[in-house]
Amino acid sequence: MKTFLIKTLGCKVNSYESEFIRNILLDNNYEEVLENADICIINTCTVTNTADNKSKQVINNIKKNNPHAIVVAMGCFCQFKKDNILDYIDADIIIGNKYKSKILDLLNEYNKNHERIVRFDDMEESVFENMEIKKYVHHHRAFIKVEDGCNNFCSYCIIPYVRGRVRSKDFNKCIMEINDLSLNDIKEIVLSGIHTGQYFSDGKRLADLINEISKNKLIKRIRLSSVEIVELDDKMMDVLKNNDVFVSHLHIPLQAGSDKVLKLMNRRYDKEYFKNKVNEIRSIRKDIALSTDVIVGFPGETEEDFKETLDFCKEIGFSKIHVFPYSDRSGTVASRMENKVPGNIKKDRVHRLIELSDELEKKYFNKFVGKYVEVLIEEEKNGYYFGFTDNYIPLKLKGNYKINEIYKVKLNKDDINFDMN
Repeated sequence: MKTFLIKTLGCKVNSYESEFIRNILLDNNYEEVLENADICIINTCTVTNTADNKSKQVINNIKKNNPHAIVVAMGCFCQFKKDNILDYIDADIIIGNKYKSKILDLLNEYNKNHERIVRFDDMEESVFENMEIKKYVHHHRAFIKVEDGCNNFCSYCIIPYVRGRVRSKDFNKCIMEINDLSLNDIKEIVLSGIHTGQYFSDGKRLADLINEISKNKLIKRIRLSSVEIVELDDKMMDVLKNNDVFVSHLHIPLQAGSDKVLKLMNRRYDKEYFKNKVNEIRSIRKDIALSTDVIVGFPGETEEDFKETLDFCKEIGFSKIHVFPYSDRSGTVASRMENKVPGNIKKDRVHRLIELSDELEKKYFNKFVGKYVEVLIEEEKNGYYFGFTDNYIPLKLKGNYKINEIYKVKLNKDDINFDMN
């Protein structure tokens, strides 16, 4: 029996695609192992220069340490470096962000000819590459890729160039995939994409998809991996108001709390718009968890701009802030901007914003101490059961529980697992 391993770098979309590949190989009598595999697959990331370096290092190390394996490199890093990819990596099969669904064909072609395969497509013209997962091998929350690509061209981001324009999975195919997963005991669905809020198929938008999924009584929770503030339209507000299956958690990237910096980033909103929309969300779901992403040290960001971001994050009262120091991404507008922020200043700002995030996180979690919450148990380890509430509070429980079941528990302070979030 042939063996394989998969290394996944980067985002949840990559994780979904890797899970699809895992399912295909397992269904075709391949065995997954952790090392010394016959086939080594690396699904790469290129979101920053650091991600590029890591992708390159992982591929070359695997090739060096597994000289007799078929090494498959794929994904965003390969797509970005497609014109001279062989200058960077040594692999037997190299593809970009298309042909991932053709993994078996590619392996068969290589085994037949024993010649390196390098295959790329123009992502500008790419259509949605359909994949379908019927079961998740290692998880009880199922990430479903319903959209690919981005049209926004934020000044710091390379992703529209390597993922292509916005395109969506067929509405009925989404529903069929989720129905299959529900029959395999999946209770929580996480809708994912490069720009999930731009989902559109056969006249139906993201809110329509959520409402249709919620008709499946085996699905107990629907979550979004991320959504932009400008995509929370009236139909999404109606979902928040009337759909009990949709969880009380939204991850909404802010990126900066300074209008000046937001404009430099080419983001499509200002602070006033963001705040007004948050107020609208909370008027519908008072205690909803709102997490976010913030980039600190963007070119031209002054200390005053950063303090404005700190104050705005505090004013919004996020439940969690994922903090990223700005990193030049070659090929983007921001990489050519002047007034770069020195590394020591970026490091200090990251530390200060993480401190605020920790403070806001504890404040939000403590609001629910003494109240009853519902938790989906996902893992048992060392006598403890781990899971998340629908508003994404991570719990670590003692007691008699079953994996992949939802329980109503009274939240004690000691049950909150800060290490898991």
